[in-house]
Amino acid sequence: MLEISSRRPRQFLFAFNTALASAALFVATIAHAQPTVPVAEDEVSEGDTSKPNIALVLNVGAGFEPGLSMLQALSDRNQKLTFFVMGWWAERHQDQLKLIADGGHEIASHGHSVFELTKVSDAAIRNDLQAADAAISAVTGKSTKPLWSPSAGDRNARVRAVAASEGYRPILWTLDSLDWTSDATEQSVYTRVMERTGNGSIVVMHFDSPTTVRSTALALPRIIDDLRAGGYKIMTVTELMTQP
Repeated sequence: MLEISSRRPRQFLFAFNTALASAALFVATIAHAQPTVPVAEDEVSEGDTSKPNIALVLNVGAGFEPGLSMLQALSDRNQKLTFFVMGWWAERHQDQLKLIADGGHEIASHGHSVFELTKVSDAAIRNDLQAADAAISAVTGKSTKPLWSPSAGDRNARVRAVAASEGYRPILWTLDSLDWTSDATEQSVYTRVMERTGNGSIVVMHFDSPTTVRSTALALPRIIDDLRAGGYKIMTVTELMTQP
């Protein structure tokens, strides 16, 4: 009996310490958990307009020469953006996608390869979203959920509902930089963004539009520098939508 009794305090102490360690790990996990944008059918096109916070986003998947110099410009400025990537592009340009991911940027879904989602079935929409997430996560190691922006902005209530059922929140934009147009220039992109950006804006630009290398890639460093100088804080979509 004496031998059994002498072991109980040690057993109790071990169990108590184990419980404390588990509790500490749980608290640390909660403390470091990243907030996420809630899944829903209603689309997001801007953040809080009472605060000078904005998101510059880059859509990826037009298929033209990418503005890789933008990645260095972002790194030089310690600026993280949200990239909405198409799955087909991720499959063909894994090295470039990895560069984006390694830069610490937020990578979201721009669908896989269906450009007009309103014209296809629910099943086709689901397949497109799932294929995109599989292709992108195979490179980044992370799911794109819950952020999704429909290709060319083509969506309706049905498309949004299917996307939400797959764990996504539709993200649109406040301002289109029009850098995808054939006559876009460095100055046209810069002027449009600087003149029309306001509190809470989500500004869409493109990583590989027909004119990116001579428009957005040249304008982006100036845009970031001058928006910051104007008092704006540039952040990812998740940060824009979740900061108190």
